[in-house]
Formats: sequence, structure tokens, C-alpha cells
Amino acid sequence: MRIKFILIVCLQVLLLLGIIAYREYWIATGDKVVLKTTPVDPRDLFRGDYVNLTYEITNLLLDSGSQKPDFLPGQSIYVNLDMIADGTSFAASVSKERPASGQYIQGRVRNEYRESKWNLTFQDDNGVKREVTHSGMQGLKKGDAITACLDNQGSMLSYNKDNAAYKQPCWQGIQPVHGIVGEITEIRTKKVNVQYGIESYFVEEGKGIQLEQGRNVRGPMKVEVSLRKDGKGIISRLLPDKQ
Repeated sequence: MRIKFILIVCLQVLLLLGIIAYREYWIATGDKVVLKTTPVDPRDLFRGDYVNLTYEITNLLLDSGSQKPDFLPGQSIYVNLDMIADGTSFAASVSKERPASGQYIQGRVRNEYRESKWNLTFQDDNGVKREVTHSGMQGLKKGDAITACLDNQGSMLSYNKDNAAYKQPCWQGIQPVHGIVGEITEIRTKKVNVQYGIESYFVEEGKGIQLEQGRNVRGPMKVEVSLRKDGKGIISRLLPDKQ
């Protein structure tokens, strides 16, 4: 009985070592990409510190003209990736079949849904007329006074109405711009929500909350992902803010 117990323990240890070795091999030999991500709830009392992650490629835009579903829950999806100047990758296109060439990541469909965004024009205090797009403009109307948090490209990351009870400050380095709302136009789109198996990352005890606090100040972090030949990804490291 004792020998049998020892053998079972040894097999479990060997299995664990094999999993660790395979993960390290995957990270070392995989094709590296950098994805923009937003960490969410950093604490799990039963598993220690971790960071929950969502990516720019988590919710993908589809053709909004067709009412017929493009993807079904649980279906495999392949996302072709292109790189921009800052070294991060974005979704160039999606497909149900594995691409014959190029860089891509494989995921699994959670659900397909429809979403509304709003095009908004507003004139800032200097008289400059701006046009932005945002997903959360319910309740805004022409003539409202707002403070918008704009990035370097002029995109609106968030906003506060002047009469709001609670006002979320702009991230560090993001310029707040005050202005008056002009025209608002709703745009309806069809999207697919994708899970890639890289949505959680364990960190050292106490680091999860630090990462979350850093995200609140500096904005979304970036994550390096190692891709297998079939497009499956594994997180190789979290990149420091401002990289």
C-alpha cells in the first residue's frame, strides 16, 4: 500500500513538472505579440493574487448589416493580427477557419451581440469644435456641459456631466477638455465576444492590487502573449506601464 501511495505521488509530481516544462517551452518558442488590456478585479481569496484581463480584441466588430448570426457560442474563431507603431497588435479581421498565413490568435466565442455607440460633437471653451465617438452617452442631450477625457488622437475615453453627483477623474497624462454638447447620432453595430484563455494572470502576493491601482492612474497595461502554431496563446509577461 505504501509503495502504491509513493508511486501515485511521484506520478502527480511528474505530471506537474511536465505541465510546467511544457508551458515554459511554449513561452520560449511561441510567436510573441503585445496586446493592450485592462485589468479588473485583482483579488481571489482562494487562489491568491491574480489579475483579470480584458483586451481590445475581446469584443470584435462584425458586419452590422446582417441579422443572421455569424458565430455561435462555443465556436472557434481566428483573429488575424496586425501591428501598429507602438508595437501592439490589433484585430485586422476574423474568420471561422484557420488562416493559411499571417499572425493570428485562436479563441472561442462567448456570444454575439449588438451594441450602440454615439457620435458626438461638442465645442470646447476655446471655440474648437470636436467630433468624438463613445459607447456610454445615454442620457446626454444637446446643450449639456461636459468635461471629456481625450487621448492624444482626440478619442474620448470618458466624460463627466457638469451636474453629475460623482465625477471620475481623467487618467494621469490625459487632458480634460470642457465643452458644450452639439449633435448626437447613434450608431448600431454587431459584435462578438471572444475568450482566448489568457484572461487571468497570477502575480506575487500583494501585486494584484498594485497593478489595479497603477491601471487606475496610468491607464491600460500591455501584455506579451506567446502564440503556438495553431494560434493558441499563453501570457509570457505583463509589461510595465508606459511601455
